[in-house]
Amino acid sequence: MCGSLMTQEILEAFTEEISARQGNVTDTFHQPGQLFVRSVLPQVEEIRARDKVQNGVALRATDAAVWVYPYVFRLVCKNGAIMAHSAEGREVPNLESLPAFEAVALVREAVESCCERKAFATATEQMRTAAHQPIDAILNMMPFLSRVSSLSPQLARQIFGRFFHETDRTRYGLMNAVTSVARDTQDHATRWRLEELGGLLAVMQSPEPALDDGAEELIPRDDEALVIAR
Repeated sequence: MCGSLMTQEILEAFTEEISARQGNVTDTFHQPGQLFVRSVLPQVEEIRARDKVQNGVALRATDAAVWVYPYVFRLVCKNGAIMAHSAEGREVPNLESLPAFEAVALVREAVESCCERKAFATATEQMRTAAHQPIDAILNMMPFLSRVSSLSPQLARQIFGRFFHETDRTRYGLMNAVTSVARDTQDHATRWRLEELGGLLAVMQSPEPALDDGAEELIPRDDEALVIAR
């Protein structure tokens, strides 16, 4: 089956599974051989006072593979994080070698797994922990910086500009800076990667020793960040 028909069947199956759980598909980009779709479900949890998040599922598909992960949507800022590290997440590789009915069945199973309450409970607990862990030194940012610098210096500056512009100096604050930039990013693949990085920040614990060459130069000073964030 050609890629556009396969991804269309995947989108239809995804929509049916979400609708069956009283959820809504909130964002879709579909062209031949490429699909990005996100959804939200009814469950809501509070991370901090008046800072609520909603559970959901995100899916990306190409002609070759499908990735399905839990998705957490922050209501106050209307931005989301993809929890690609979640145990409930699934990848369906070698899509082109599977019969269409089998591929769609595997996607349905993946969506069902990501809709489990445990996936959302784990994600929200990780985010609450992140909200209590200050980032008080550049060293704490190194694991994230080594990843975001592989995207582009411009994105890194936008992220740190927003982070330093706000008063939240926790891992949760950095996570929200990342996902807010993702929300405003027009390129769908880059947005997905940024939302995955946001989800990664929820579980990132200790600094890693290695940085990309020149990565330290991507971190603006506080005064520079305020200018960038305007």
